[in-house]
Amino acid sequence: MDIGKAFTFVTEDEEWLVKLGIAAVASLLSFLFFPIFLLVGYMVGVTRNVYSGAKRPLPQWDDLGRLFKDGILVSIGQFVYTLPVWILVCVGMVATIGFSGLEEFNPDAMVAVMGTTWAVLACLMAILAVALFFISPAIFIQYVRHENFGAMMRVGEVLGIARDNLVPIIMAAVASFAASLALSVAVAALNVVPCLGAIVGVILSIMAGPWIMVAMGHMYGQIAGSDEMKVTATF
Repeated sequence: MDIGKAFTFVTEDEEWLVKLGIAAVASLLSFLFFPIFLLVGYMVGVTRNVYSGAKRPLPQWDDLGRLFKDGILVSIGQFVYTLPVWILVCVGMVATIGFSGLEEFNPDAMVAVMGTTWAVLACLMAILAVALFFISPAIFIQYVRHENFGAMMRVGEVLGIARDNLVPIIMAAVASFAASLALSVAVAALNVVPCLGAIVGVILSIMAGPWIMVAMGHMYGQIAGSDEMKVTATF
């Protein structure tokens, strides 16, 4: 995986400031919820363009309908894979309510049982959270490779992508975290400089999120298009 390329390809596009600027505005407006799907869709677009070998992987913002569709489908797909976590939370809540309603139950015994129950559930949720760490990129890749929602629901193939690409997925996550940390340090350092430094720091902090987002999309596209990519129907 070419991690350096994932972070530098942006500036190779003549319109990168405009494209990334629009992404930054969408990020600032994410509290409206709707722009979140556009941003996810834009990341899907980057992944798709890298996978297809486009010379300029940064998508245009001229087809908001497609961006929204891609974003909402992938978001729903990811939510479906988080359902086991929500089910475990519900089980814990039901168990808590159920035990608290048993008046004849010894308080000390009830605390012990509930503590054990939540400890077991917490361990299971932690395991699922780690699994989702690898599954989320695989969902992106599966959607881009097949261009339909149903493909994301073929669990065996999604798990196969995650399993066969553990190393590049970890590399992408570490690179994104390192870039985020470096940008945070840079912003903090710029804020020490009066006026101009603070202004540059604000601009950098606004652009950082979208930049890292498209870099992740680029890395996912590299994984999807790699010759070593293996997708198995069973896990």
